[in-house]
Amino acid sequence: MASSPMDSSRGRFRLRDLLPFGVRRHPRPRPFLEMAQVAWENRDNLGYAWRILNHGVCDGCSLGPRGLRDDVIDGVHLCMTRLRLLRLNTMGPIPEARLHDLKPLRALGNPELHRLGRLPFPLVHRAGSDRLHRVSWDEALAIVAEELREVQGERMGFFATSRGLVNETYYAFQKVARLLGSNHVDLCARLCHAASVAGLKDTLGIPAPTCSLKDLIGADLVIILGSHLSNNQPVTTKYLCYAKRQGTRILVVNPMREPGLERYWVPSDLRRPSCTACSSI
Repeated sequence: MASSPMDSSRGRFRLRDLLPFGVRRHPRPRPFLEMAQVAWENRDNLGYAWRILNHGVCDGCSLGPRGLRDDVIDGVHLCMTRLRLLRLNTMGPIPEARLHDLKPLRALGNPELHRLGRLPFPLVHRAGSDRLHRVSWDEALAIVAEELREVQGERMGFFATSRGLVNETYYAFQKVARLLGSNHVDLCARLCHAASVAGLKDTLGIPAPTCSLKDLIGADLVIILGSHLSNNQPVTTKYLCYAKRQGTRILVVNPMREPGLERYWVPSDLRRPSCTACSSI
């Protein structure tokens, strides 16, 4: 079988590795082109976008970054997950005229609805109406309170999305649920991590990790079981590269051979254009 551009080097450095825009050079081959697309997407609010990146908290992970830095390693902390979420913060409000007719809105898919803009005020859909009606915050809270007034706490359930929410939001969310007499609090991260949470609780007695990404660097051996880190947790791949430089062996157990764990482009690391992460598969 002929080798592909991603596996023909067997981990050796090649001059073409210096070309981040090259077709099929890497599993994620165009980071700088994607960054340019993000800049163009946020061109109407670039000043605010820079403030978010330089001083804000990452919307996509839990590493605890401070702007473009983090608490684990030196250097820039930035990945495409964070950049793709940037527009959710910089987009302007949806034009109120687009809310006058529900029929065209229902014909749009989720990405198209996102691109319309953010909701700048509360809205309510009244029975029999073909539009959304603007209400004040006091009116909106009164409607919610009226609906919940007669519901017993044990009959209430609360569910929150996870990406983009910080710990303070989760804390306030679960406190409100308990104030109303309910302990039925859930979030979509549990659906993603149900297997690992159950396994950790059975083996360690607690359903949470006991280590930090910092512990990867300098470890003798790191074993990755069935995780596509280079695609789903791209920042972690950067820490694996740092660990590899300090002598850590990395073993991957996965029925699918992942090119992203063999060669990965780390655009914020200029010491070497790509990293051969895995010692063995």
